[in-house]
Amino acid sequence: MNRILKKHSFKYLLTIILSILTSFLFSVFAIRTGKVIDVVVNKNSSLKDKILSCILIIFLWFVLSSIFSYVKSKYASDVIKDLKMHLYNSIGKKEISDYMSVSNEYYLNNLTKNIDFYNDNYLGPKCDIVSNIISAIVSVGTIFFINWKLGLSFVAVTLVTIILSQLPGVIMAKKTVKFSERNADNLKLINNNLSGFEQIKLLNLFNIFQNIFKKKDNDFENVRLEYMFASRFANTLGIFFSFFAQLACMSIGIWFVLQGNLTVGLLISSINLLNGVFSPVQEFAQNKNLMGTVKDIVKNFENIMSTDNEESLGIMLNDNVNSIAIKNLSMDFKDKHIFDNYNVNFESNKKYAIVGESGRGKSTLVKLIMKYYSSNSYSGEVLINGTNINKIDTESLFNKIAYIQRNDFYVDGTIKDNIELYRNLNIQQNLYNQLKFTGDFLNKNIEDGSRNLVSTGEKQMIDILRFLVKDYDVLIFDEPTSNLDRETSKIIFDLIFKISNKIVIVITHTSNEETLNKFDEIIRL
Repeated sequence: MNRILKKHSFKYLLTIILSILTSFLFSVFAIRTGKVIDVVVNKNSSLKDKILSCILIIFLWFVLSSIFSYVKSKYASDVIKDLKMHLYNSIGKKEISDYMSVSNEYYLNNLTKNIDFYNDNYLGPKCDIVSNIISAIVSVGTIFFINWKLGLSFVAVTLVTIILSQLPGVIMAKKTVKFSERNADNLKLINNNLSGFEQIKLLNLFNIFQNIFKKKDNDFENVRLEYMFASRFANTLGIFFSFFAQLACMSIGIWFVLQGNLTVGLLISSINLLNGVFSPVQEFAQNKNLMGTVKDIVKNFENIMSTDNEESLGIMLNDNVNSIAIKNLSMDFKDKHIFDNYNVNFESNKKYAIVGESGRGKSTLVKLIMKYYSSNSYSGEVLINGTNINKIDTESLFNKIAYIQRNDFYVDGTIKDNIELYRNLNIQQNLYNQLKFTGDFLNKNIEDGSRNLVSTGEKQMIDILRFLVKDYDVLIFDEPTSNLDRETSKIIFDLIFKISNKIVIVITHTSNEETLNKFDEIIRL
């Protein structure tokens, strides 16, 4: 996080400079306003010049304040853009095993809701809190310039106000954290229920889930009520303290006038300057407490971005992958023992069928080859060309080995767009012809809302083609013909059996002996 903030430190420094200038102009305007009043009281003839000078000051303040607002917004916007890209890039650099250790909602919340929360509760207040401090210091300094005894009195009142202003802030901070946590839980609940809508309806469980939702939503709304009331109460209490402080300072100022130590105009100037003290003090307390609510969010950001600091020390796979060996593999998965000192070898220019009942570890076996699991989750070795897979650079591995499985990832566009996925590829037309993909079909749109126009089988072939349009040394097919009719399954297997000079591994449930006999080796689990 620090390096992102440092990158934009110049803009932040610029906001500080602009804050100083605007605060200075506010103080000058307050003094000049007092001079105008003294002119009226003393019937001085220079009234016109003094009013014109006030107008000029107001204009300059408006210009500088507008620039300040833009620079502050630009600073926050640029930090957020950088933060988003760092988070997104860091997610992309994670090992699959690390990525899958947390839910998708975790990454979604940090890329959306938490980003907005960080912007509103940290970046904005960070600029404002400096502006608050500068405004208060300049205003107090100006009051000292007018009358140092008056300045000391106002400082004493201000200190008491600062102490009292912390009370509503503490309440607000606790309520904000609680509301944020409950909001995340509520979002998770709604998302889960919507994802399981079909199952809930089919099992006639809607009334049960409705009651659960009603209870949890009622709890959430009570927390929201507490948060909203605390927010408004904190603001009201701050104004309450401010009113009393201003009344106290005004009384002190009037006493100074009655003693002949202060003119009426300068008293009004001092009272105007109080707005540059009490309002910033009040806002300072609020901003400080807001900034304190993002600690957990920053920890999440830093946890995700920790990948950025990890330089790849893996071995690059520059040579063709000619062999894959799994040696002495023992592994438990979901409290079930699935491998015990298991050994298997895969060689180039051979095709392997992995068959077996569900839950016997077929997909787990090939996922080990793809580094889906961390090395501490199993014992034994997975070797690529004799090198332990944990020593190999992951991106280099994925450039050599294709893991083809069913998924629901699609982008808005045509079927051809979903096959190419923004890659500049020179795809041979005969590959499309083998799968009977016509030009009309390839140009069919599967944008969001119309994806049901493409059948399950067609989607499955899209998943396969995404990998076949590139050259890999190893092709791993995980149930490539599941949910497909016999004709389409034959097309897929014919395509697989035409592949040569590669390691081909196919996980399949097929019991067709004619198909199985075409494989060089059948691995039964």
